[in-house]
Amino acid sequence: MTHRSGERVAAVLTFSGAMILALGSFGFFVVSVMVATGDERGEPVSVAIAGMAIGGGFLLLILSGVAGWVAMNVGELREWARTASISVAAMAATVERKWRGGSIAARHF
Repeated sequence: MTHRSGERVAAVLTFSGAMILALGSFGFFVVSVMVATGDERGEPVSVAIAGMAIGGGFLLLILSGVAGWVAMNVGELREWARTASISVAAMAATVERKWRGGSIAARHF
């Protein structure tokens, strides 16, 4: 079975995004543990921060799983889904390139 290069690029970019989401999820869980075990753990603000960090961590973990599944099965997707995943990967690369250019321009000020 032959794979088009666009499918391979979309799979690699999607899997990379899934890994970044998983690392972000781990970061959220670390923040929630730090806040929940800190000196001011009983304060309402600390409880709210810990709850939001746990919720955000689980959300990123779910999104990471979905993105990983799409990356592994991009060759088996229907034509419209394959086209959509490749288009989203291309748009993400374009946005990242523009952000990088904007951050370089901001350093000159």
